[in-house]
Amino acid sequence: MNFLSDRLARRLPFFYGYLMLPIAMLMQVGTSPGQTFAVSAFTPALLDSLHLTQSRLGLAYMLGTLFAAVPLSFVGPAADRHGLKRVASIVIVALALACLFASSVNGFYGLLAAFFMLRFLGQGSLTLLSGNTTAMWFRNRIGRVSAVLSIGSAIAFAWVPEWLAESIAAIGWRSTYQSLAAILVLTLLPLVLLLYRNRPEDLGQYVDGHAGRLSPGHATDESGSDAFDSEEPDSDEPVPDRNLDPDALTLAQAARTGSYYILGLANIIWAMAGTGVLFYLFTLCEQRALPPETAAGLFKILGMTMLAMQLGGGVLADFLKLNRLLGIGTALVAGSLAWLYLDPSVRGAQAFAGLFGGGQGMLISVSGVAWVRYYGRQHLGSIRGAVWCGTVAGSGCGPLIMGWVNDATGSYDPAILCFAAAMMPLAIASWFIRPPALSK
Repeated sequence: MNFLSDRLARRLPFFYGYLMLPIAMLMQVGTSPGQTFAVSAFTPALLDSLHLTQSRLGLAYMLGTLFAAVPLSFVGPAADRHGLKRVASIVIVALALACLFASSVNGFYGLLAAFFMLRFLGQGSLTLLSGNTTAMWFRNRIGRVSAVLSIGSAIAFAWVPEWLAESIAAIGWRSTYQSLAAILVLTLLPLVLLLYRNRPEDLGQYVDGHAGRLSPGHATDESGSDAFDSEEPDSDEPVPDRNLDPDALTLAQAARTGSYYILGLANIIWAMAGTGVLFYLFTLCEQRALPPETAAGLFKILGMTMLAMQLGGGVLADFLKLNRLLGIGTALVAGSLAWLYLDPSVRGAQAFAGLFGGGQGMLISVSGVAWVRYYGRQHLGSIRGAVWCGTVAGSGCGPLIMGWVNDATGSYDPAILCFAAAMMPLAIASWFIRPPALSK
């Protein structure tokens, strides 16, 4: 039985989306077991305990990430069909079981299976579901909401690795994985079961908390914002999706638009380049004979600039044209990679960190807005799920490409140049994308 019945929730004096936002933020924190920044805390203990070489450990992680991309394409459609609450609950339980499994592995293949489950359920599925949660409750305000949501990721990035390292030192890596499983089941799962609601229509409310319906022939301004009428609802009954989002595109329709591929490829190449370069950032600095403390400082610059641009980009997305913001984000990423290739000094590395962190923050916030503004909410899970599958696959290929190029040439530079060359055309194309012509 729900803590808040739907009947009671329909009479709340506030918009329920404002409660869904902190739940979505906690879901972002809950993705930590599958994120690179958390897995990295386990690396020294895994190398020592399982007697693996660094290349074997890296191979298990990359293969696990690649395999995780295959079933991920089914998560979005499952959420469309069965509801976000049900799918999120299943994913949280499965992620807790994955942590328990990770605590029991004893060799390469067991670790490969653990990485597959952690990446698929944490970094992939729960991240996708968290983003789609806010998209179901906010539209005109989704830029600002996405900016607030980014705080959850920032908190996890700042505090989770330190906590994990201390826990591993105190009770061991196996017990730490078991603790992660307990935290997921005892904290995040009850919140989702008791308080989560799929969409505002289920409570007789409306997107963004507006009192009126989104008219069937609603207009869209240049920034993609919708115009609402002011009619009061006749009853508390949920409004069908066709009335609330009548011109949403299906995945097949979205795939026939140029903007879909530009958005998708920008996310995939950015994930590939970012994961590849950051995975090897310490060895890259060592290879370039930079001071030992350089890499740690670069991560601080990356984190601060990423958060700043996530917050700023999310707010600006509600007021400026999305193509301009996407163009800025992709141009910053492309420029950062080019700078890293051309300037091997400390200042060059710092410039890369500032530009890449800013570009990544902009793309994270603005891309989430673009998907719902351009293609609607009704088939959002399928549309974003297909691209997210490629994004996860790209993030797995990045370290593999960087490592292979370094083994073949003795330098990471050719791979960095290839990433920059792949990103530059997308940086140009992003300035010219437009919302697709929606079918009525």
